[in-house]
Amino acid sequence: MTSFVAAQLPLRPFPHGTEQPGELGDHIMGMNVLGWLTEHPVAVWGERWMRAGCLNVTFSRPMVAGQTLSVDVESHASSLNIRYEDANGRVCATGVATIDSTDRTHSFRDENPTLERLTPDASSLDGALLSRMTFRFDADRDLAFLDDRPDANDWQSRRWAHPAWLGTATNAVIMRHIDFGDRERHPGRWLQVSTEVDVMRPIEDGAEIDTFSRIRRVSRLGRDGRHQVAHLECTFWAGAQPAARVTNAFIFADASRVVPQP
Repeated sequence: MTSFVAAQLPLRPFPHGTEQPGELGDHIMGMNVLGWLTEHPVAVWGERWMRAGCLNVTFSRPMVAGQTLSVDVESHASSLNIRYEDANGRVCATGVATIDSTDRTHSFRDENPTLERLTPDASSLDGALLSRMTFRFDADRDLAFLDDRPDANDWQSRRWAHPAWLGTATNAVIMRHIDFGDRERHPGRWLQVSTEVDVMRPIEDGAEIDTFSRIRRVSRLGRDGRHQVAHLECTFWAGAQPAARVTNAFIFADASRVVPQP
């Protein structure tokens, strides 16, 4: 187990040209953690994992810049288990990277082009089919946040999209489709519970990416089930080919006492 001082990567919470990021302060956003995590599977499996690997991250408690964190990596033949703990030994985030993902059955391409913004309640979100969003991947711009990271050259030399960039696209989907503007009725924004990125093929420099999204279900979490969790699923298409699938589970109700994060 090794220790380091947490610092925010210069990663935009949303892709360029979509939502405007607010102030994060010293809060470490969830997608920042994906930027930390990839160094481990890239070091073990290299390009093979970058082409078609999977990364599943669960967030247990908020993290802040300047906080001392310990990281532990447990290696297996086809998986890596990565755990971040605070100075008191409490788990903040866990990640599982796998190399032999074979499930490619969820590359849907449906959309609801006339959808209005949804209210953050279960009746509106459960099963909602969302509208398509399009992003352009610019390698020079969208990989600059990796500078000085151990795996920066692996991504920047190939000019392939990083899993954390895909994760920020799901943040944009949430902000574009859910109206968190009524602070009295819906305090906070959302809190990420988990994110899974399943890469099917590299997204190359200059690619126009169509994102199709739906909320598969709403569940409950926490004591007495007071937290309502939406399970967002997004598929990313480069032309006629599916390139990645990302799921993002996030608390959208009764999250007023926790730190909001994209």
